[in-house]
Amino acid sequence: QNENDAISFSSFLKSNGVLLAGLEVGLWNTIGYLSQTRGLESTPASTSAFICSLAVVIVPFLDFVAGKQILKREILGAMLAVMGVGFLEMDGLQADLAGASDSFLTPGVLWSLVQPLAFGMGYWRIEHYTRAFPSEGKRLASSQLFSIAALTVMSAIFMDNGTSTIIPEISQFMEWLSVPEVLGAILWTGVVTTALTVFIETFALKTLSAAETTIIYSAEPLFGSAIAAMVLGESMGSGGVAGAIMILGGCLLSSIGFGDDD
Repeated sequence: QNENDAISFSSFLKSNGVLLAGLEVGLWNTIGYLSQTRGLESTPASTSAFICSLAVVIVPFLDFVAGKQILKREILGAMLAVMGVGFLEMDGLQADLAGASDSFLTPGVLWSLVQPLAFGMGYWRIEHYTRAFPSEGKRLASSQLFSIAALTVMSAIFMDNGTSTIIPEISQFMEWLSVPEVLGAILWTGVVTTALTVFIETFALKTLSAAETTIIYSAEPLFGSAIAAMVLGESMGSGGVAGAIMILGGCLLSSIGFGDDD
């Protein structure tokens, strides 16, 4: 009986491995999203963006622990990218440090520090699974999204945020959806910046390493600054320009390198 149970469990894992893989990666991403949200309640976006960019350091560290060869260009690219994000967010970071009353390690910053750990682990694990299930990209991405959606709803219901959690009625949801700004924000953040991003990321990691992907991901604040300049008329100072060059340089260095260290 025990042998039959073991065979049945093994068959279940083999046939549903891609779904379980997506659920695991979705768990890591959900932890990152939730910690990011809690951190942003009391931490400015500039600080949060810089802390999140530290995922480019977490992934090579995980590779090292797992015994994987770390390329020089990946290490140098990661360092250059982190420095670039720091320069890009320099004005906000200086204001954050100046405004810190007692310690920079506030609860918001501590929550934000979970981001690079969770997102880095998510990238690292999805790299493994895209190679283990090379023809299951759609199912892998779909199961990630299901996991993120389910865990986020559960957190909204059960997590105690210091206030009583009240689940809105259907009529309240419909009222919100009738507001174009709210509907547009939901579609943009849900479909474009989450669902589409997960699908693209999953398929990209078939050929890219997790270390390379996180370095490219560090360019997110750069695109945010560019969009803010185009849409909101914000300007980028000399530190921002220097940071942008560093981020792009880190991406190029990690991808193509300048030496034959492979």
